Amino acid sequence: MTKVTVIGGGLSGLSAAILLVSEGFEVSLYEREKAVGGNFTTYSLDSYDFEVGPSFFALPEILESVFKAANKDMNDYLEIELLKKHTTIHFIDGVKFEMMNCPIEMKKQLELLDPFAAEHYDSFLKEVERLYYEFSQIESEFHISNWMKLVEKPIRNLLLKLRPFESMDQFLRKYFKNEQLIQLLAKYANQEPHSSKTVPAFLASQLYMMLSSNVYYTRGGNSEIPNSLRKLALELGVKFYTNKEITKIHVEDQKVIGIQVNHDLSIESDCILMSSSQILSENKLLDEQLLSYEKKETFKPEETRYSQFILFLGLKKHTDLSMHSVLFSSDIELEVEQLNNGEFATNPTIYLYNPAQVEPERFPNGDSLVITVLAPYVDEENVSHRADVITYRSLLLNKIKAYGYDLEPLIVEEKLWTAEEIKNNVKKSPGKIFGFVSNAFAKAYLRPPVKSEELDGLYFTLVNTNHPSGSSDALKNGLHLATMIIADYQDKESGSNDDPEEPFIDLTE
Repeated sequence: MTKVTVIGGGLSGLSAAILLVSEGFEVSLYEREKAVGGNFTTYSLDSYDFEVGPSFFALPEILESVFKAANKDMNDYLEIELLKKHTTIHFIDGVKFEMMNCPIEMKKQLELLDPFAAEHYDSFLKEVERLYYEFSQIESEFHISNWMKLVEKPIRNLLLKLRPFESMDQFLRKYFKNEQLIQLLAKYANQEPHSSKTVPAFLASQLYMMLSSNVYYTRGGNSEIPNSLRKLALELGVKFYTNKEITKIHVEDQKVIGIQVNHDLSIESDCILMSSSQILSENKLLDEQLLSYEKKETFKPEETRYSQFILFLGLKKHTDLSMHSVLFSSDIELEVEQLNNGEFATNPTIYLYNPAQVEPERFPNGDSLVITVLAPYVDEENVSHRADVITYRSLLLNKIKAYGYDLEPLIVEEKLWTAEEIKNNVKKSPGKIFGFVSNAFAKAYLRPPVKSEELDGLYFTLVNTNHPSGSSDALKNGLHLATMIIADYQDKESGSNDDPEEPFIDLTE
């Protein structure tokens, strides 16, 4: 029986493990933390529980397909709830805008704020959906992991359909006139401190999840998603080892043959599935001489300039804050400029997550708010930075008060996370909960490799669950990798040199 080692218990690793064990592989999953879940983290502060990481997800049919692969019913493992109005946007002038995936209701709002957009909204949605599926096809069929692939004819022809010579700003202005809405949609599509004038138009495809697809929440918190996958995997025979760190990958004749756990125990393995970001991590899982210079450059993480500033507030009562609220900056260009200069934004866009709005019974003492803003990633030993952190907390609460929510008198428990706390608590180095997409047009198409070209038996998960699409993309990535591994090892057993036919996993029904 082929032995597969999965390093890391995020959604990609869990979904891959389930499909592989369902197909007869012997699967062991190693997680260095005490629980699986990846970005899904729960933080407790006295009697208040806070949820960190993805707070809603789209395309539940992809999650359902994981259970179907094991002949199980997803509804027996978790309960999901449709969010009809998933995010409330607050502008400083008092205007509110509800993000939802009902075109009729969206157009009613747009008729008041932007009649031109109301008239063109259906065309906008159609183009966003087209961009989403065109780019998904490129990712699934070709997986562009190096520059040379961009100029190959089939890929080049497909890329030309993605509006490659158009910026996000130019694209949105074809359908919208209201400046606030243009900036809002650009920020949601990009999720980064980049000007919409410098990012490619195809990233508008990310809006598909927010505006066209249904958005869901999991009863009990979205950490129930990895918990339910772990339960299913255990039932199927996947072996879980938590608080175990893989410290070495053993290689012989350019083929992986095993792993080393906690610097002492060595275990045989025919195949390893891991995050590409771990290849050149501090622990040096692989001897660098096993990789060519080009591959080292591929795996080298980009220098990080941005992180988050998170404020956890346990309140003594429930407020009328929506489950997801965004207090939108009145000057996005200034926010982008300050963050790119390594400064805290004086007029930031503030994200508030309040799960008590939909499940008050889980939060009997009052709201457990998670307040997040983008922040520069700087040396936290810097004295002036520590002073900035203290004053920034007050600035945020004053900004929130200006939008009509005076939280200070309601605070019972409070904790602040800077980049270093995020790194230590979520194990995301260097302090990122959300990933980032390149603002360079060509580089935005590139993705990490999913399979080693130099070492037989080594496969890579994606590392991002940054956007509402991220959780679904992570699940798809795990299923795709599992089908690739199944096909590769079926081919080895048959001795065929032909391209193997991958097992079919229906993600669309």
